Amino acid sequence: MQQNRPNAKELSPEEIAHLGKLKAFVEQALNNGKLSVVEIESINAMIWTDGKVTYEELRVVRETVEFITGDSIPEREWQPYKR
Repeated sequence: MQQNRPNAKELSPEEIAHLGKLKAFVEQALNNGKLSVVEIESINAMIWTDGKVTYEELRVVRETVEFITGDSIPEREWQPYKR
């Protein structure tokens, strides 16, 4: 589904590079079909690096997850709580 965003500004080269790194990291994190707590936290940290979450970042993550996993939700690796 193509979305028209008439008020969207053009992305800078830095933003495009950031989205590429984010996509590559999500692809690597999902290579085993699971997401660990550390991988989820790392993805969140990459998104929040500049202190805000953009539509483009969310779109890249969602589309990458859908491309790799299809209709299934990625499994989450659970780790026992350590004190």
